[in-house]
Amino acid sequence: TSVTGVQDVCSSDLSSGINAEYGGTGKEQQISIQSSGGLSNDQIENMVREAEKYAEEDKKRRDRVEMRNQAEAIANDTESKIDEFRDQLDQSEVDNMKANIGELRDVIADDNKEGEEIREKMNEVQQQSLKLFEMAYKKKMASESGSEGSGSGSEQQTDAEYKDAK
Repeated sequence: TSVTGVQDVCSSDLSSGINAEYGGTGKEQQISIQSSGGLSNDQIENMVREAEKYAEEDKKRRDRVEMRNQAEAIANDTESKIDEFRDQLDQSEVDNMKANIGELRDVIADDNKEGEEIREKMNEVQQQSLKLFEMAYKKKMASESGSEGSGSGSEQQTDAEYKDAK
């Protein structure tokens, strides 16, 4: 006998219910657990088949969204680099790069384009920008070292003439 007075609980399968007999009164209670509107096995199997059917389409959609996000980030980054290196870039190079960014944005906006098409255009813009900004960076470093070199040349000459008098 337990504290609640339940003497016996017999059920290992909840679908058949739970029986309980109360010690002092001898009353017996039975509780049945039933599904109220759940899915049948056929409905579950149909849902699984449908999910498998659309798995490839979902994968393509996910790939397209990921490529769209990456391409958008590259377009934004490239535009900010154009502003950063504007003094080292020819206007024709800037116009060409902006046109390619515009084409990339058009591909991103076209819902009929696959992720692979977005990836190809994104890689094209990325490769062009890497070459362009590498040249711009070299020009910027050359102009900065040239301006530093003209001011510090006399100091280097003075250092070379320095003698320690002991």
